[in-house]
Amino acid sequence: MDRDRLVDVGVALVSRFGAKALSLTSVARQAGVARATAYRMFGGRDALVDAIMSREMEQLRQQMLQWGADQPDPAMRIRERVKGSLAYIREHEALQYVLRNEPEEVVRALISPAPEASDKASHRSLIGMITDTAVPDVRDDEAAVLYPSVRGGSEFMVRIVYSCMLVPESSMTDDEIADLVVRAVVR
Repeated sequence: MDRDRLVDVGVALVSRFGAKALSLTSVARQAGVARATAYRMFGGRDALVDAIMSREMEQLRQQMLQWGADQPDPAMRIRERVKGSLAYIREHEALQYVLRNEPEEVVRALISPAPEASDKASHRSLIGMITDTAVPDVRDDEAAVLYPSVRGGSEFMVRIVYSCMLVPESSMTDDEIADLVVRAVVR
């Protein structure tokens, strides 16, 4: 049994029972390993959550690199990333479970840093973490047009996408939302 497999099991448990039910004991039980094995690999729940978040951030990053990659126009690339992000959120089982059953967990993660975070790097909100994940991959032609800055434009896009996640009912289509975002951040 390796760490990646236990992370898979952790995500599956969140998809079925929510973030509050996630524990090393429940992951070990579901994976069919001794509890001591899970504790040896992670040390505690916080390390498991960090591993899950790291994996989820990398998967999102890889998706963002693909969405719109074939678009020569930076505005169209950005538009495709917004649309892809909206669809990604709707299809993410664990996130959707938590949104339906434990929305306070998502809101807390989006707006405030983890209270137990002891170092500055992990003391960020989910908005900050996703922005930090996206900014290094911004292409030069995108950086040249993002308003008010690369970080500011990227953060605005993340905020809009996650506001759509929290309040999914809309009179706008994903295309219309993406068009509005592009109009706001591309100069």
